Amino acid sequence: MNNRRSSIRRLRFHGLLALSLVLAANPSLASPLLELGAAAAFNGIVLGDMTASNSDVEGRLAVGGNLTLNHYAIGMELSNSHGARDDLIVGGALNFSNGRVYNGNARSGGAANIDQTVGFYSNDPNQPNGSYIAGNPLNFASLGAALKQQSLAWSLISANGVTSIEYNNIRLTGANSGLNVFHLSGDMLSVATSFWLDIPEDASAIVNISGQTIAMHDFAFFRTINNNRQQLPDNQPGVFRQDGRLTRNIMLNLFQSTALDLHAIGIKGNLLAPYADTNFYNGHIDGNLMVASLSSPEGQFTGQINYYPVGGVDTVPFLPLLMQLALLAILAAYLAGPARTAQADSV
Repeated sequence: MNNRRSSIRRLRFHGLLALSLVLAANPSLASPLLELGAAAAFNGIVLGDMTASNSDVEGRLAVGGNLTLNHYAIGMELSNSHGARDDLIVGGALNFSNGRVYNGNARSGGAANIDQTVGFYSNDPNQPNGSYIAGNPLNFASLGAALKQQSLAWSLISANGVTSIEYNNIRLTGANSGLNVFHLSGDMLSVATSFWLDIPEDASAIVNISGQTIAMHDFAFFRTINNNRQQLPDNQPGVFRQDGRLTRNIMLNLFQSTALDLHAIGIKGNLLAPYADTNFYNGHIDGNLMVASLSSPEGQFTGQINYYPVGGVDTVPFLPLLMQLALLAILAAYLAGPARTAQADSV
């Protein structure tokens, strides 16, 4: 009897361990407040075409249309995949010069024109961490539909926080330790001089922003920390890098925007605008950027996309979602079986 009970305890332990690994592999199962599904694996998602220069995306990049890059870097904050991870995925044609994919592969469904000035390495050109592989492994139609559906769903959530505006200073105040939801007109962002978010430090926030034509420029982001108003700092390469604790759980949801202009700004949080043709230059975002198309004026530096995974967990999945769900079901049934056997033996 003792051996049986000991076996049951071991089964439960290993089952819980496996369950923990599944949740670690897919943080969306563990933390659903800012659920992005497959999109969470990418630092930047552009559903249509993208043209960029003199900039970088620190994580993975997915572009559904055609992509043209010059003097551009991808994935420098990722771990070395040794060619096992696709860090750049393009649905259409890929034109790439004077750049680098630091830690993984580049893929494209259309023709690829990658000249010799593009490297696939981190430090040593003679030790590549990836390569170009023909073919597009990503279903962009499904990805885009899911993002649009999620944007709409978030937009329908009733606000539980308070939005106030004084002298073009936007202040969002919420007390929920979980999810705080706000609604804001995009017209106010175009003239904003500051953006102040006052919620518990570890809480999440969705800011639903209405309006078709939206501009964000020349204002800073603030948080209230220990009753003190503090500006969220920008990274200083080689000197300082913010840890993302106050920005990873923030989502700006531009659910109606079809034209978005971002410049002279450091956005502190994630931005979802699945219908927006986006002009982004001379600025950066500390979080995921998800838009319809992306470009910048000729001669300007395209906006930088910094790697701060949503929710604070690296969301590159280890197992396909369906496999994870199946494993969860098997584990639940398996763990329930020994429990019933133990009860029967004790009678």
